[in-house]
Amino acid sequence: MPRRKGLLARKKLTVPFLQETAWRRRPARDPFHPETLRQVAPAQSRNAPKVFLRNKHLEVREMNDSLKTICWVEMAALLAIFSVTARAAIPNTETREIIYATGFEADEGFDSEYTIPGQDEWRATDDGDGGSGLVNDFFEGQGQQAYIGRFPLESNEAVDSFSLYRFVNVTNFPVDAPIINFNVMMEIVDSTNNERDSFRWFVFNLKNEFLFLIDFDNETKEISYTLDDEQAPISTQRYLQHEGIYQLTVSMNFRRNLWCASLNNTVIINNQPITTKNAELTLSDIGVEWLIHNPAKPGDNYMLFDNYSITRAGPPRIAPRVSIQGVLPDGKCVLRVFGELDAEYQIETSSNLNDWTPIKTGRTSADEGILDFVDDQAPRFSTRFYRAATVQ
Repeated sequence: MPRRKGLLARKKLTVPFLQETAWRRRPARDPFHPETLRQVAPAQSRNAPKVFLRNKHLEVREMNDSLKTICWVEMAALLAIFSVTARAAIPNTETREIIYATGFEADEGFDSEYTIPGQDEWRATDDGDGGSGLVNDFFEGQGQQAYIGRFPLESNEAVDSFSLYRFVNVTNFPVDAPIINFNVMMEIVDSTNNERDSFRWFVFNLKNEFLFLIDFDNETKEISYTLDDEQAPISTQRYLQHEGIYQLTVSMNFRRNLWCASLNNTVIINNQPITTKNAELTLSDIGVEWLIHNPAKPGDNYMLFDNYSITRAGPPRIAPRVSIQGVLPDGKCVLRVFGELDAEYQIETSSNLNDWTPIKTGRTSADEGILDFVDDQAPRFSTRFYRAATVQ
């Protein structure tokens, strides 16, 4: 599991990233390009809107060539689209507090001539040079991005991992705002030396106890997760693609000991325990790890990440997510709601995204937190939007 170390002084890059012209790369694909989402998200996400994050906002564009909505990062307002006739929306959640957010920009104090540790109180698990830094406009129009990996650590001995993290130290989870949302844009860039590693996002509590992590294996491309039960990683049956920019969202309900994760608005992990060992339910940090498969020869792969935010949300439960599973031959639309275990949700529909009508109220399953529904009225409409809301 990721190790801990004290606050390090920032160090000047010995090999500035952008001075290596061979590593200047073409702009990454649209994060919602069909080929980018082919394995990570099902077909319903093929025409999803582009997402631009800056200064803690999401801007949703290119929906019917007319929709333009601004919402807070913590408001789950992305639209997952199945076709021109059936679309699923996610309801807003109320942001109560921005615990920490950064775009790794110069005006926030981040200097691209230095490694990440020591900047804005970010820490690392090894005091060798290399292993992290900042680049500019690798996410087109997004300013500076952070990266982990790429350069071997100039350390006295071979290391098998390197982590970056920043303490946020959250202990209070009131009844009306127990949800902590983590959002980050990320992309894994492949190796050129045929050595491939893994990149992981991990969560620790204030007692320095590991809680869970999400692993992106650049060798197998498999996405998996690990809990604190010391068991083997669990596959999500999802796979990443290179040169695809992904929006990772992790929602944690600390009062109910539950978490879920989505990638580009597709649920990949649902209703897992934050701790299986009755560990303290507090939040110390959410960090990123470069897990080196061959310490004697690290891969020159790396992960870019940007628009990192940890926020507190207002609803008593994690916001439900609607997924359109398909359309039957007779035009009926098959929906699935991902929510918390044994919770009551209401499915609503609209033809214009302004006026919403309830069409189904039901409870999610006690073992998986899933509610399935077939909309037999869908064939009557040329355009149909769906969303789910928690029943108070």
